[in-house]
Amino acid sequence: MKYFVRVLSIPVIVLFFDCCTSTSKIRTENGISEMIYLDINNTKQHLLIRGKNVSNPVLLFLHGGPGASATALLRKYNSVLENDFTMVYWDQRNAGKSYDKELPNEEIQVQKYLEDVDSLVSYLKERFGVDKIVLVGHSWGARLGMYSIQRHPENYMAYIGIGQEVAAYEGELLSYRYTLQKAWETNNDKAVAELEAIGEPKSGDYRKMYNNGFWGLVKQKDWLLKLGGERYNRTNYRDWIFSIWFSSEYSLFDLVKYSKASGFSAGNIIHDPDFNNFNFFDQIPKVEVPVFFISGKHDYNTPWTLVQKYCDSLQAPYKEFIVFNESGHSPIFEEPENFNMEIRRIFDTVENGLFLKHGETH
Repeated sequence: MKYFVRVLSIPVIVLFFDCCTSTSKIRTENGISEMIYLDINNTKQHLLIRGKNVSNPVLLFLHGGPGASATALLRKYNSVLENDFTMVYWDQRNAGKSYDKELPNEEIQVQKYLEDVDSLVSYLKERFGVDKIVLVGHSWGARLGMYSIQRHPENYMAYIGIGQEVAAYEGELLSYRYTLQKAWETNNDKAVAELEAIGEPKSGDYRKMYNNGFWGLVKQKDWLLKLGGERYNRTNYRDWIFSIWFSSEYSLFDLVKYSKASGFSAGNIIHDPDFNNFNFFDQIPKVEVPVFFISGKHDYNTPWTLVQKYCDSLQAPYKEFIVFNESGHSPIFEEPENFNMEIRRIFDTVENGLFLKHGETH
């Protein structure tokens, strides 16, 4: 009988947690705190919009992955930005709350994501009555960000790329060599053996990148994390996982979808030839938007040295390369206080034309 009660209680618990997702109310006169679903290019996608004053500038965050919503982490580490911006936390197509098990595999394509960004930005501009927004991208989202400001520079006041993806082949080669070097330095025979079996990347296409295919890449990234090239002074994601589990904006059911979404998106995007055949040195040598790249000094997922090299070569109205010394791939979550202050400084720099006042054009 006790077993029967426990079994019955499972769906009740699931329903309880699923129906109790919410976002705390912002009670200022012009504040906004809402969770909505929007039809974006014939798919239902989730937005969390929060800010103390809807007259503040709009900031759209493009999360990484693809398929790995960062809303819970952003709310934990970066919610102070809601004082100065109307923050738009977006679960991209088939990520987090936007997961749809019926979505066809072929809907997971780089071009589809870019069209989603265009549509969402148009919606935000119209809804909040602004001509331009601030765009922030992390990792995969930073790649979308660069494409977006190239496609429609008129939409953006500034672009901030965190853990910026730059060039598939060169980035993965640097990442692989760093990981193998660390394995040698630490006398990790298992890591050395597995990494040497994988071998160096051979092209910019994940399907050809390693002798063992895509799963070779996964294994390399696993060793990168364990050997210190992903996070500063941490070799796992446990703290971030717990933060996602205990987010008020995500239910238990959402967490199940979160895992499925990440696997589905990552597993299908690799079949798109555009996914990892990119090189911004050639494809995006010039932009018409002020750009700011923020990298962790310990980031060898998207190696910070390559981001610096790209920033040096990029032609832009204004550009900065900013290094966080106690971060890896995610300074936004690893050094959140510094990051949040940096975002405010960046906005002031652009809004007040400080770089133009000082005669800086690059």
